[in-house]
This record gives sequence, structure tokens and C-alpha cells, in this order.
Amino acid sequence: MDPFREMKQKDTAAGFISVGLTIITSVLGILNWFELRSLLLACLAFFNVKASSWQGIDNFTFLLMGVGWLAYVFYGQHFLKKKAAAKQVLQAAAMLFAFQLGLLFVCNLLSHVLLKVAFESYMMLFLVIEGTAALLFSLFAVKAARGRALQ
Repeated sequence: MDPFREMKQKDTAAGFISVGLTIITSVLGILNWFELRSLLLACLAFFNVKASSWQGIDNFTFLLMGVGWLAYVFYGQHFLKKKAAAKQVLQAAAMLFAFQLGLLFVCNLLSHVLLKVAFESYMMLFLVIEGTAALLFSLFAVKAARGRALQ
């Protein structure tokens, strides 16, 4: 057996797993990006910011959030590849999903509360699904981390 070849095969498998999960997290990241933008516009309306300055604020924060999204995708791929090589990819993916779904839940909830928009049934369903999924992913990640710490 060639140990170098075995190590290279593990590295390749970890790379494929991390890229697959990174695609999912990057799509969730794009949803978060647009929801954060909607929340920002809701905050501008709520705090009575001059309408003439909205476009500049929107453009600047859109660009800033885009850079943040790209950094998150690169970090997420590196983090997931490292965890896949250590056989801890489910815990790491659950943690990233929980963070993103929690952010999506908070942005959607705050946007509706700040704008005083009535919650429609489908929007309420999305909020419940986002919040529940974030909570379940968080619990799974914490439980898996505690299980590894006790071993």
C-alpha cells in the first residue's frame, strides 16, 4: 500500500464533498444577501432616511455584502474541506446551515415587523420552516460537537 496515494484519494474525496456542500451554502448565501438588502431598505424606510440618499446607501451596501458573500464562500469551502478530511463534515455543514438559516429567519422577520406588513400564510410558513430548520441544525451541530468532545 502506498500511503501517499491513500492520502491523495482522501484529499480528493474531501474536495468533492466540500465543493458540493459549498454550492448549497453559496445559494443560501445569495438568498441571505438579498434578504439583508431588503432588511436594509426596510430600516431606511423605518428610520426616515432621506429618499435621495437611498440609492447611494443601497449601492454601497450591496457591493459590501457581495464581498462578504464571496469571502464567506471561500471560507466555507476551506472549512468544509478541512472538516471532510477529519470526517466531521456533517457537524460543520449543520453549523453553517444553521447560521445561514438563522440569519434568513431574522432578516425576514425584522423586515415584516419594521414595515408593519401583515404576515401572509405562505410567508408565515417560510418563517416557521426557516426558524425550525435553523434550530434543528444548531441542535445537531451542538450535539455532535459534545459527542466528539466526550470521546
